[in-house]
Amino acid sequence: MIQTMQRIQAIVSHPLFRDSLRKIEELERERIYCKHGLPHVLDVARIASLLAVDRQLDVPRDVIYAAALLHDIGRLQQYETGEDHAAAGIRTAQEILRDTAFDEQEQQAILQAVGKHRKGDAAHVLAQLLCEADDASRMCFACAASDTCYWQEERKNHTIII
Repeated sequence: MIQTMQRIQAIVSHPLFRDSLRKIEELERERIYCKHGLPHVLDVARIASLLAVDRQLDVPRDVIYAAALLHDIGRLQQYETGEDHAAAGIRTAQEILRDTAFDEQEQQAILQAVGKHRKGDAAHVLAQLLCEADDASRMCFACAASDTCYWQEERKNHTIII
């Protein structure tokens, strides 16, 4: 358990993670739609972790948390250059993961999940978990800006998922 906590703490305390997240939160301060800061990535981590337990999947909780913490880290590049945040996120996540105790196989799984989290991938359990948790974390049913949101209606979350 201590090693698990240390591996996640290595991400949360990483200067690139902290700086990127701070800048994303700053850029989204006036945003009326879903935001992508720490509350969002933690919601995604918790939901993905619960989904994994419910489905009896053999995915370590800290690997799920690592992927969830990093899944939107490329938003900064998207805001600055227009690059797709999933693709940009792979590069940033890779740089952060180099300074953690996640092994090469775990890092590759996390990076694949970051890159595929927008559409999911039934063949990649972690990416599929992230995609579903990301969608479930959205509270479209209670959002004042839902009518003008660019998300397609069938993707919007209209219920509390338990």
